[in-house]
Formats: sequence, C-alpha cells, structure tokens
Amino acid sequence: MTMKKLFLIMITMITALTGAFAGGSQDETSDLGRLDEIKNSGKLVLATGNYIPFEFLDGETNEMVGYDIDLMRLMADKLGVELEVVDMDFTSLIPTLQSGKADVVCAAMYIKPAREEVVDFAAPYMKTGMVLVVPSSDTSIKSTDDLDGLRVGAKMGATSEAVLQDMLDAGADFEIVSYNETVDYMLDLQTGRIDAAVNDLLNQLEFNKTTDKLKIVGEPFTSAELGIAVQDGDAELLAFINDCLVEFTEDGTMDALYQKWIVGE
Repeated sequence: MTMKKLFLIMITMITALTGAFAGGSQDETSDLGRLDEIKNSGKLVLATGNYIPFEFLDGETNEMVGYDIDLMRLMADKLGVELEVVDMDFTSLIPTLQSGKADVVCAAMYIKPAREEVVDFAAPYMKTGMVLVVPSSDTSIKSTDDLDGLRVGAKMGATSEAVLQDMLDAGADFEIVSYNETVDYMLDLQTGRIDAAVNDLLNQLEFNKTTDKLKIVGEPFTSAELGIAVQDGDAELLAFINDCLVEFTEDGTMDALYQKWIVGE
C-alpha cells in the first residue's frame, strides 16, 4: 500500500469520527452551522507565524505567502470567502485560536499531545523532523553529542527549544539561546554569535537555498507531523478541513504545493 493511500485512509477515518460529533458545543450556541457562520462573515481568519517556506512576508508585495497560506486560501475559496491572514509570534497562536479571534491555525505546527489537549487537529498534512545546523566551515560538530559548552539557537516556545531542553534535562551541558523568529537565530549562526542551531528540516532546506554558509549535520533526530488546528469542539470546520485534505491529495494539489514551496519551482 502506498503512502498516499495510507494518508487518504487516515484522513477518512478521522473525518468519520469528527463528523459523528458534528453539532457539538459550537452549534449549540448558534442557530447557524459553523461553516455558515464563516460564510456569513465573508472571511476565514487564519492565525499563522513567520516560518519559511510555510508562511512569510513577501518583501515585494508586503503580503504573507507560503505553503500554508496557499493551502488555506484554497480552503477559503471552497467556502466562497476571503482568507484573512493574521501573523504573530508562534507562542500566541493557540491562545488566539482559543479566544475565538481566529478560526484556524496553520503554521507548520507540530501535532503534540499537549496541544491536542487544548485544540483539535485535522489529519497531518506533512511529515518532518528536527535537524542540527552549523556553519558550513565547522568540522567539529557532527551530532548533538558535540554540543557541550556551546551556545545553541532555537525558536522560543517551539519544538526546537523543547528538544534542546530535553537534552539538558538528560544531562547535556550547553546554553540555549532562544529567539522569537527562526530567521534571527539563523543570521546569528552565520555571524558567529551562536555555535549551532536546531531547526525543522523543511524550514532549514529553504534557508539553505539562499545561503552556502550553513549546513545540516546528519539526519533528523526527531520525527513529527504538521497539522492544522481549530478550536476544541469545532467539529464541522474540522471535518471540512479533512475533506479538503482528501480532495487536494487525490487531485494532485498537495503534490503541486510541495513542488512549489518545498522543492522549489
């Protein structure tokens, strides 16, 4: 069985389960269904961050672009509404969703148990993992075992920071230097302000398209899946997103987005 078929089976199962709970807490507080509420508002509000190539500001158009932006705009188009993109610090994404100030979060977000306790995730739309990044000229750092005594960059509140903290808890001895945005610590890594960094594989592949000053050391040392989040109990919107993922996988849209943003046109 191909990975594509497994992906479709997984989404179908999740959609069936979420559909069984449609008409939950959000429908009970409104005469309209959740999708009708969004259609009536004329917009699907997306909370997202700044994470190349998934979501980032285009310097020429001054608009947010990227894999996640394209994906969510296609879903908004199916609803017949505009996509309103609200970018913010990564740590603000889930609180913004919980407060009802956004309909959905799509921000290259890892599906993690702690997050699943407070929001609902659609089926995974991509797999990835954490990698160790060093200056291209560095020959001394070959794995995470070589980080003792060094300054290591990570994104504040994100998985990169969490996995480094796990290493410290297990007895490693280095300093975590946390940043609001990945681009900031990648710049500091190039200028020698930090010695190494941890980043998502897909994100780092994008950075490496624009500079020859950085390199990935070894293979990903974690595995993860990216997911789209909605408010806890937002079953109708969740089912809609899962249906879209099935359709976009079957018709080649997901492959086209991967080619455009991850591989490069």
